[in-house]
Amino acid sequence: MNEADFDSKKEGVVLSGMRPTGELHIGHFEGVLRNWVELQNTHRSFYFVADWHALTTELDTTHLQRHTLDMVKDWLAFGVDPEKSTIFVQSYVPQHAELGLILERLINIGALERMPSFKDQLNHLSTQSTTRDENGQILTGEDAFRRLAKEKVSAGFLNYPVLQSADILLYGATHVPVGEDQLPHIELTRELARIFNRQYGETLVVPEALVGEAKRIRGTDGRKMSKSYKNDINPGMDPAQITSRVKSMVTVRSTLEKKGEPFDCAVYDLQRVFNQEGELRIAQGCRNASIRCYDCKMELPDKISAAYDDYREKRPKIGDDFVKDVLHEGNKRATTVAQRTIERVIEAMKMDYLR
Repeated sequence: MNEADFDSKKEGVVLSGMRPTGELHIGHFEGVLRNWVELQNTHRSFYFVADWHALTTELDTTHLQRHTLDMVKDWLAFGVDPEKSTIFVQSYVPQHAELGLILERLINIGALERMPSFKDQLNHLSTQSTTRDENGQILTGEDAFRRLAKEKVSAGFLNYPVLQSADILLYGATHVPVGEDQLPHIELTRELARIFNRQYGETLVVPEALVGEAKRIRGTDGRKMSKSYKNDINPGMDPAQITSRVKSMVTVRSTLEKKGEPFDCAVYDLQRVFNQEGELRIAQGCRNASIRCYDCKMELPDKISAAYDDYREKRPKIGDDFVKDVLHEGNKRATTVAQRTIERVIEAMKMDYLR
């Protein structure tokens, strides 16, 4: 499909990406990919492999290619269509770094240190080890955070939201699909676009956040679903594996007689996504203790498995060479669009004085 065909899309431009850090689980599929598949039918869509972003927390690139190819296979098998969407790799479009460099000049360090991603990383690091000062004294609270920020957090991680803004603004995204936890990052993108436009003239599109219905899916132990926690459910699992994972899920009711609150239970996360016709009955049964947790769980495995029947059929048929062809074509298409934006930015800044 040529560029003109993509320019004829309908309701605006969306952009979204995923970091290639390992196998995707049902939280990724239901929280992100299902939305991508729907949006590509109504918007001009750019979906990218966020490999530069992956390097902000993991410098080992040994498995980067494998993770990238496997992740894009998941996208394609689930219905992201390269005939409807531009699918590309962030690091193969150097304009991301160029615009990021420009946007860094428009923001101060204090604003970046207030971003949720930065605070969350400090919280995470503070749980990994004890922080001490030069004299060996244990630090706590803000003192510990300041020390961690100086010693453990890379400049790349601090600037993560700026590069994310560049990702969005390069493609003139009118809408960015996000969860509520990402709203501060989108507001930063909007502010950077406004600052640039006030300083240099109306050049960058100020995007809107596209907040869909939250699809929180916790892991089998009630924590955030993650392969590293071994609490994930993977769409590629066979029915027996899915059944085993669901059976192992931690519930909030300790006895049959004890009444529960379904929204406190990770099992109900799955009911809301995969058993929508039965979720109200399940919720009532939990609250009045008329349903056993085991029976609640056992309504799910067949429904979860069936939701990914098409995916499991298509996924093995997608080869590495096909994925590389998709990405090469997407990289070219994305670069064309990104370069147009950079040329407008450079012209607006009057940085084209030797051309």
